[in-house]
Amino acid sequence: MTGRAWLSILVLMVDSLSFCINEPTAENKAPRGTCSKAVDGVHCDENVVVGEPGQLELTRLDGVEEGYVTSLDIEPGRSLQLKTLSMKPLVFEIVDFLTTSESDHFIALANNIGLQTSKTHSDRANKNSFTLFDQDGNRRLSLDEMKLTIENSFDVYLDHEDIRKMYTDLDMDQDHDNEITPDEIQKTSPADMGEYLQKKMIQYPEKKSRFSEQVWLRPDFSTDEVFQHVQLRVQKLTKLPETLIKRSHVQVVKYGLKGHYNAHLDSTPLNTKVPCCTETTRWKGNCRICRYMTILFYLSDVEEGGETAFPVAGNITLDEEVLRSSGNINLFRSCHKANFKVPPKKGKAVIWYNHFINPKTDWLGEVDRFTWHGGCPVVKGEKWIANFWIRVMDTKEETEKGF
Repeated sequence: MTGRAWLSILVLMVDSLSFCINEPTAENKAPRGTCSKAVDGVHCDENVVVGEPGQLELTRLDGVEEGYVTSLDIEPGRSLQLKTLSMKPLVFEIVDFLTTSESDHFIALANNIGLQTSKTHSDRANKNSFTLFDQDGNRRLSLDEMKLTIENSFDVYLDHEDIRKMYTDLDMDQDHDNEITPDEIQKTSPADMGEYLQKKMIQYPEKKSRFSEQVWLRPDFSTDEVFQHVQLRVQKLTKLPETLIKRSHVQVVKYGLKGHYNAHLDSTPLNTKVPCCTETTRWKGNCRICRYMTILFYLSDVEEGGETAFPVAGNITLDEEVLRSSGNINLFRSCHKANFKVPPKKGKAVIWYNHFINPKTDWLGEVDRFTWHGGCPVVKGEKWIANFWIRVMDTKEETEKGF
């Protein structure tokens, strides 16, 4: 029986489980004048810079070249230096974008509101089913394939020793060969495995994709003067309409010892069948995150660790299945392998675009898949940041109606 035939039978035998086998896909092609997916990520005919403040249009800063520095006079008596850190993806930094007092103010706001354990989308996903990754189609799950299965289904990052311990605790690997067969997997339900992993994460939170605490701030409802000054500075920097700045999401995050966030994308690919999230739909799971742009503020210095890493920046090509299998997404273990890292410094802003601009619509284009990024583990001290996400809807018309 072929691996594919066995796969079909297994799906029928095991309730709520399905196997995936990697197969090559053809390069997607699109008409000239658009940003579209390609084998090496995304191809665009041109970088478009459009829009003026006050108009509902998207803008994109010109990076020129890596290392390029330009002066910005966006406040009286204060000049800021915008430096291009990367062209693929386009990433900038501005040292001292926030003053010391502004950084301290955001931390005080967060402490006053109260921090909660950070969650990812997978924390809210249905754990009554998951997908098994039999990459070689041999009808068995190796340790690496089970590791990939758990990462993609539960957002938990285990090593081989952890997986062997799970096999013993759940009596999964009955012949003790470090491989899981169809008969063996049937004896453990997705719910049982999920419950087991949840208990382990209480003991070892560093094995989660994200280990931090956070609080949300609402710029559109805020009368805080410091907040308003920072919003104005962001608007002058980005040249984006004030409406988008006011509707941004701001998340203050605290990372303690071993705190980290494994590599991820801040936004999701275009999908005409799934709308962008609004305030009322974003927790229901029937929408997608649409963040055109990220501005990350460092609110504190870090004694050691805590860099922001971009593991695939500058790569000629990008295969996300290879990336997931490589282990380089796990920044808790592989931060040192990232192509480039931005060291934390209190007041610094790091800026990047999660999407290209579609030249036909002057609006949201494809996701820039080279923006995979995350937070390296804090080795000594603690790290405070604020994520300033510029949100949009799929079209200008939807965005004008509000979120």
